[in-house]
Amino acid sequence: MVELESQQESSSTMKVASPRHVAATAALRAGASAASLAAAVLVVTNRQERWGIPVNFTMFDVWVAFVAVNFLSCGYALLTAITVKKLVGKSWLHHADQLAVNLLAAATAGAGAIGSVAMWGNKTSGWFAVCRLYRRYCDVGAIALALSFAAVLFLGAASALSRYPRTIARQLNW
Repeated sequence: MVELESQQESSSTMKVASPRHVAATAALRAGASAASLAAAVLVVTNRQERWGIPVNFTMFDVWVAFVAVNFLSCGYALLTAITVKKLVGKSWLHHADQLAVNLLAAATAGAGAIGSVAMWGNKTSGWFAVCRLYRRYCDVGAIALALSFAAVLFLGAASALSRYPRTIARQLNW
């Protein structure tokens, strides 16, 4: 059987991720992991009591989901950061990244919406701005939302890099 020139070339070369691409992807994933972990820990440890009425994250299902998704995102980003050299170029990685980014963005948006109502209230529906009474609790929640949004950005950038991996052709020395 006669091999075409393009077939001969592809069989003697292998595409390998460039070191800069691997380093950038690992850094973005590590940043996403750290930001997600910090956001989840802040919300779990956030508690304030006023006039004998305690407030914590378990009072609102959206904050429970926020914590769960941030812990999940932290684990995913850390696992993929550790194994990024082996994963670069895998077609399923981008799809898994997109799922993680969308879940994290949804959890952050949901918690942000509830935080907005807590911060400013909603006169039409009869919701009062409770952040006037629980200012420290709301401030910590806002910081957690900012960290989670940073994790969305980090993981989103890593997802973009996983879609178009930078590779270099290297000769196989058999």
